[in-house]
Amino acid sequence: MEWTDTGIVLNLGTFREADIWLKVLFKEHGVQTVFAFGGQRSRRRFVGCLDRVNEIECLVKTSRNGLYLELCETVLVSGPGPLRSQRSRLGLCMNCLKLVECASVTQESSCDSYMLVRELIRVLGQDAGSTMVLGLLFRLRFVALQGYSPVVDMCTGCGAERHNDAFFSVEDGGVLCPSCLQQRGRVQGVSLSGPSLNILSMALRTFPAAWTQFSFSPKEQRNVAFCVDGMLRYHAGLTWDRGRFCRI
Repeated sequence: MEWTDTGIVLNLGTFREADIWLKVLFKEHGVQTVFAFGGQRSRRRFVGCLDRVNEIECLVKTSRNGLYLELCETVLVSGPGPLRSQRSRLGLCMNCLKLVECASVTQESSCDSYMLVRELIRVLGQDAGSTMVLGLLFRLRFVALQGYSPVVDMCTGCGAERHNDAFFSVEDGGVLCPSCLQQRGRVQGVSLSGPSLNILSMALRTFPAAWTQFSFSPKEQRNVAFCVDGMLRYHAGLTWDRGRFCRI
């Protein structure tokens, strides 16, 4: 079976003398591992395409035994451009790609995940916005697209509307009103200010181009990071360890 799709290269490596494996986030097929046989030597089928962060149009076919996917041909759609010369922003981009690579991006969420990653690359290349805030909100938006969207506008216990500051419970995946927090007792989480929760609410409905205007105080940024990374760990089973995301 053959299919054509556009993808973003998350990671790649070599095996044998001339072959390359790639992890690609496809717009319609999610994250897939594909094999470019002869990829290190071919000057026709893959020229200028097989590199991290590249957006490529791919012709893929299933192997005869159905055990793997073979990358037959590629066309370069776009590269990271100026992002390659901006070390700190490229580093953030690579960390975000590591998260996507580690997660199980299904076909149901692949299109939105693809659009999220593509716009993040574009915004980072424009040298716009705080890298810390962009990375934090990317993790938030990405985990939401995988089905673990935090509830920040109402109490996860009783459904009461949130009006200002609130306690964010990692276990409950959202905010708790004072009454529900008292009933729950001791839970893992932290209090977040109303403005910070408003930023999270807007980030959950938008893409990176809209995030460049957002900022947190240093304390609030630490608290928000605690909640977002807690959601990744507790609900999605993903954590950052020794320079990479891994499953727990």
